[in-house]
Amino acid sequence: MNKQKKNNKKRILFSVLIVTSLLLFTVSISNQVYAACPQGRVAHAMAYDSTNDVIIVYGGTTTTAYVDWSFETWVYDYNNNAWTKMSPSETPYGSVGTQLEYDSESDQIVCFGGNHAEDFSSDETSVYNYTANTWTPQAPNANPLLRVGHCMAYDSESDVMIMHGGALTPDYNPYGDRITYNDTWAYDLNTDTWTNVTPVASPLGMSSAQMAYDSESDRIIMFGGYHSPYDVPFMDPTGQVYKMETWAYDYNTNTWENATDILVNPDPRLDHAMAYDSESDLIVMFGGHTHLNNEDMQDETWTYDYNTKTWTEMIPPTGLQRSSHQMVYDSESDLIILYGGFVATSVSTYLSDLWTYDSNTDTWTMIDQICTPPTSKTNFYILSLISAFAVVLVMKFKRR
Repeated sequence: MNKQKKNNKKRILFSVLIVTSLLLFTVSISNQVYAACPQGRVAHAMAYDSTNDVIIVYGGTTTTAYVDWSFETWVYDYNNNAWTKMSPSETPYGSVGTQLEYDSESDQIVCFGGNHAEDFSSDETSVYNYTANTWTPQAPNANPLLRVGHCMAYDSESDVMIMHGGALTPDYNPYGDRITYNDTWAYDLNTDTWTNVTPVASPLGMSSAQMAYDSESDRIIMFGGYHSPYDVPFMDPTGQVYKMETWAYDYNTNTWENATDILVNPDPRLDHAMAYDSESDLIVMFGGHTHLNNEDMQDETWTYDYNTKTWTEMIPPTGLQRSSHQMVYDSESDLIILYGGFVATSVSTYLSDLWTYDSNTDTWTMIDQICTPPTSKTNFYILSLISAFAVVLVMKFKRR
C-alpha cells in the first residue's frame, strides 16, 4: 500500500512537471509568434541605418490632439519583419516633429529639435548609437534656435547634416510672435559643430517641407511646406501658404537653386514624405495634405529626377492616402519603407502599418505584421485545455 502511495506521488509529480513544461512551451511559442509592435503614431522621426541594415523610429504622438507624447525608440528589421523596442536609458528632449538622419561615416543617428510637450520646443542635438543602444546629448558651440517642422538631410559626400527652415507658433515661442525660419545650417558630428550657412538667396521661410539627399547629383532636394503670409519676418507677397516649389541645395558652393519643374508639378502640400532611391537615382515623394484642412490628404506617388529637373506622377495600383508619415530608402533591399501617419478622413485614426514601394515596378505593398498578442480569452482556453489534460492524466494514474 505504501508502495502504491509512493508511486501515485511520483505520477502526480510527473504530471505537474508535464503541465509546467507545457505552460512554458506555450508562453515561449506565444512570445516568438506574436512580437511587440509600436502603436500607431504621427509626427515621429525615422532614419535608415545602412551599416546595420535597420530602420530607427523615434518619438511622435500616439493619440489624438497630441496629448500622448512618445519618447520611445524602436528598431525595424525588414529582412526579419521584426520590431524591437530598444529602451535606452536616455532619450532626446524633443519627440514630436523632431528630425533624424543617419551619419554613415560615424555610423550614428543625429536628432535635432522638435517639441517636448504642449508648451515646449527644443534646440537640442542628440546622437543615437544603435550598437550600444544609447542616446547621447551633444554640446555644440552654438545651436540653431528652437524649432519644429524643420527638415534635415545628410550630405554623405561632405559628411555634414543640412538643416533648413521650421517654425515656432506663439504657443511654443518664447521670442514673441510666430516665426517661420528660412535659415540653413550645417552640422558636423565629428567636431560637434553647428554652422549657420544661410546664403543670401534662399527659399522663403518654410515649415513642414521635406527634403532628401540625391547622392548621384550631390544635391539636397526640398519640396513643399507651409508659409503663412502672417509669419514674421519672411512674408510671401503672393499670400500663398502651401508651397509647390522644388529647391536644390549645393553645400560645396553654398547655394540654393530653384529647380521647379516648369511643365508638371505636384500640388502644393505639407507633411508629405520624401526619400532618395539611389538605385533608380530618383527622389520618391508620397502623400501629405494640400489644403487648409486635415481631411484633404493625398495618395499620390511622385518621383523627381534632378538631372532633368522633372516631376513624374506614378500610378501604382494601391493608394494609401495619409499625412505626417515617414519614409526611408532601404538600400540593402532596394525598397522605400513607409510607416505611420494618419488617414484622410479622420485625424483620430493613427496608423501603425508598414508599406514598401518598389520604384522599378511602381508598386506599393503592405507588410503583413504579426503584432497582436493572443487575447486573454485565448490564453484562458489554452491553459484550460492543458489543465484538463493534466487532470485526466492524474486521474488515470490514480486508478492504476
